[in-house]
Amino acid sequence: MRPTYLIIVILFLSCVRTERVTEVIDGDTFKTETGSTVRLLGVNAPEIHDPGGDIAKHVLIYLIRDRNVRLEGDVTDKDDYGRLLRYVFVNGNFINAEMIRMGYAELRFYPPDTHYLGAMRELEKLAIRNRQGLWAFPVFQISDTTDTVIAKVAKTGNNVDVISWREAAKYYGQTRTVEGRIVASNNTGKVCFLNFHKDWRRYFTAVIFASDFNKFPAHPEEYYLNRTVRVKGLIKEYRGKPEIILKSPSQIEIVK
Repeated sequence: MRPTYLIIVILFLSCVRTERVTEVIDGDTFKTETGSTVRLLGVNAPEIHDPGGDIAKHVLIYLIRDRNVRLEGDVTDKDDYGRLLRYVFVNGNFINAEMIRMGYAELRFYPPDTHYLGAMRELEKLAIRNRQGLWAFPVFQISDTTDTVIAKVAKTGNNVDVISWREAAKYYGQTRTVEGRIVASNNTGKVCFLNFHKDWRRYFTAVIFASDFNKFPAHPEEYYLNRTVRVKGLIKEYRGKPEIILKSPSQIEIVK
């Protein structure tokens, strides 16, 4: 081996910094030997107390605990909780994508951190189609792959399987159509909340994440405000209240 080539190789290897994973907190968060808490970029696993949360955690433990990981950043360095936002690699294996491919996490990108969005979106479509991992159970909201911006209007009198937003908490883990009026809304830039009661901390909410904003009418927080709507999806409990995640405009209809 030529001396100059050897020097280049040594310099390259010294620049590829790795850290050993000492603790896995849940299916998308872990700690390293330096004391850093790292959140996997572009993915969302169930909370540890939610259905599938323990399974997702065990999968991530299998993939990274006590291993040296290479951390790659995007535009945003840390989240609001001070956790490092990183793409994670173990011996060339892209862990964020692997959790999506195996079906133990769902896609959750927030612009401007979208470097691997295209490739990981295709992996999620395959995981959904093949009912991989947690997609075989009512854990994640299945997305509509048409990606078409539409504003649907419900047919008057079509009340099949429609429940009131007040009843939503009775149907955790079930896919239902929920009807009510959007009385308050908020768009943080990362998440849009469509609230069916002004006390949004306690009552039913429909949620749109930034990675899906382009599928919906512009400014959904204004477009749906003060309208009676029907939203269809998997009713999940989040911080003690029911919610449905809207991944497609086909999940929300305006009631005349």
